[in-house]
Amino acid sequence: MTDHRSNASANLKAMKILLVEDSLLLRETIMDVLSDCPGLVFAGVASSQDEAIMKLKQEPFDLLLVDIELAQGHGFGVIKATQEPDHPFPRPTYLILTNHAYPQYRLIAKNLGVEHFFDKSMDFDVAIETIESLAAAF
Repeated sequence: MTDHRSNASANLKAMKILLVEDSLLLRETIMDVLSDCPGLVFAGVASSQDEAIMKLKQEPFDLLLVDIELAQGHGFGVIKATQEPDHPFPRPTYLILTNHAYPQYRLIAKNLGVEHFFDKSMDFDVAIETIESLAAAF
């Protein structure tokens, strides 16, 4: 897998992303598609809720790109961890990219303050464009 941290050294104000996705293929696809996007760096990758929460406690991230259904746990648990009173860093921007874009999940996401919610099968390109826009505005 390509090291996608190179943009960080070129741009100290790069948007740091934590990618929480249990599909290796999708993780690599997302990282490859965005590898040439200036202003962002994949500073962390996790495939489970516990792994993501551990990374969120170790360093701050600007964007939390998360799937709902994970190998262990779920994306909502990851988001909630950043909202706990003892979370050591500022709250990141939330972007959900999921195959489970059901109305009840959209409502939960909205109530958790999720700014961006996309269906993987229908809105993948729009999600990528949104991430690029967020990085450009960062």
